[in-house]
Amino acid sequence: MSANPTSAMTPAAAPPNGPAAVSPGAMTSPEDRDRAVGLRNMRRLATGLLVLAAVIFLLTHLFTDSTGVWGFVARASEAAMIGAIADWFAVTALFRHPLGLKIPHTAIIPRKKDVLGESLSNFVAVNFLKSHTVAPKLRKAEITRRAGNWLAQEKNQTIVVERAGQGLEYVLKRVDDDAIEGITRNVLVPKLVSTHKAPVLGRLLQEIVQDGAHHRLVDLVVGEAYIWLSNNPRVIDEIVAQKAPDWVPSFLNDTVSNRLRKEVLGWVAEVRDNPYHKARQALDRWLLELAEALKTDTSIAERAEGVLDDLLRQEGVVHSVLEIWASLKRLLRGAVLESDGEVHGRIRQLLARIAERMVDDVEFARSMDERIATAAGDLAESFGPELASVISDTIAGWDAREASDRIELYVGRDLQYIRINGTVIGALVGLVIHAITLVLPRI
Repeated sequence: MSANPTSAMTPAAAPPNGPAAVSPGAMTSPEDRDRAVGLRNMRRLATGLLVLAAVIFLLTHLFTDSTGVWGFVARASEAAMIGAIADWFAVTALFRHPLGLKIPHTAIIPRKKDVLGESLSNFVAVNFLKSHTVAPKLRKAEITRRAGNWLAQEKNQTIVVERAGQGLEYVLKRVDDDAIEGITRNVLVPKLVSTHKAPVLGRLLQEIVQDGAHHRLVDLVVGEAYIWLSNNPRVIDEIVAQKAPDWVPSFLNDTVSNRLRKEVLGWVAEVRDNPYHKARQALDRWLLELAEALKTDTSIAERAEGVLDDLLRQEGVVHSVLEIWASLKRLLRGAVLESDGEVHGRIRQLLARIAERMVDDVEFARSMDERIATAAGDLAESFGPELASVISDTIAGWDAREASDRIELYVGRDLQYIRINGTVIGALVGLVIHAITLVLPRI
């Protein structure tokens, strides 16, 4: 938007104020095109007032003697032209060289756009991107409640689930099996081998025993042992026959076997049915002693370390990890792809419950809003200069003319009021000065 350098500035002709349209680069949206139309209209109005003042000035000097009322009209039109031209020069000098003349300290924005961008960036960072400015705005926004209302709608829950599934699929596609193998072989296994594992195993075993988490396993083992012994009575018969001397009669072996089988089954049944059986208590004490031994530097701990290290160094460990990873991928992909599956349904139910709490639980919503506001405020405080630098970086990337066009597009319409005010105020000042010149000789 440069001025036409060949235009001549006469009292009867309006000084050029650039082309009537903003460059296409500055108009990227319907809103920008509307701004360009408004800018042209205001520019024409301001220029029209200048032309009107010039016409009145010429008419009064050509066809009147400039006395009486006509003197006031002449002086007012003359001062109006001076004010309009001066303000036209001031407004134009911001964006270009008036009349194409490279007058010092004109075309300020094209010449100083980088400095102005940096100053604007610093101004925003110092005055806006502060915790005490950002946090209160976010608290008033009630983000949690509004997000809950949005999430309460089924279509939005579906969107969230689908986007999460797409993100998971994106990650799965980019995690290579060779990378998993390399991490397992070169990082995970060596790290586990070099780590002192026995104390961790001892603490874990102690927690399991103290919480009684192993009782179900004991119930299962004892129950299965009772069923197996009941279904395989000949096992005890064979053991008795093998251990008995050859001279013992067979009927005696059968009697011992029947008696032993009855006693063993009875004892196993007691252990199975009595959760406080002495055998169970003895097992708990032994496990606690084992856990304590593993936590301290004992021979048991050393042997456990050796066994675990040997197991970890086996090639089958890497293959097992890869098989687990492959199975996990299949399960995850199946859950992601089945939009009507159980996983999607459960996630949607969870989202619905979360949304309900976000809307109905006032204390929860207030707490979440406070956390969001505090976090956003701290981030704005910490990274304000970096965030605001997008302003200076963007302006620095603009061409000088493009920067001038864009800025004029947004503020040029209001700046035309300066020209209009200059014309009006100039006319009023002209009237006052002319009145003073008439009054002073009489004093």
